[in-house]
Amino acid sequence: MKLGHKTFSKLITIFACTLTLVFSLSAVAQSGTFRARLSPMPTTPQTVTTITGEGEVILTLEGNTLTVRGNFAGMNSAATMAHVHNGPPAQPGPVVHQLEITKMPAGEISAVLELTDEQVSALNNNALYIQVHSETNPPGELRGWVFARN
Repeated sequence: MKLGHKTFSKLITIFACTLTLVFSLSAVAQSGTFRARLSPMPTTPQTVTTITGEGEVILTLEGNTLTVRGNFAGMNSAATMAHVHNGPPAQPGPVVHQLEITKMPAGEISAVLELTDEQVSALNNNALYIQVHSETNPPGELRGWVFARN
């Protein structure tokens, strides 16, 4: 079967419009607001009595850019660092991004991160969490899994 020039041009136009629609829908699917509630998370039985504090982190996704803003208070000692980890709820996982944090028992958490497509998928599947480490609890004092905000 031979296609005429006009038919071929129409097919190319339809194909290009379809690709544009698919990529537009993909970008829309990669946006939203998420929340992590930070709470004490003992890493060993010995740290149960030394872990204190709480906090909240709001995360906004636009495409693959994740903006992180939050705060924490009431920790037993000064925060030393904070990370985004990849792991489903109640399961520890590896660090995937470092966050900026106030190095005090109370303060702010922030970052603007570029996520991979796999990390965006993990975010949308509740498989990322925030962890705050402290002087008296280097393995981690506060932790909160990231969930879509309603």
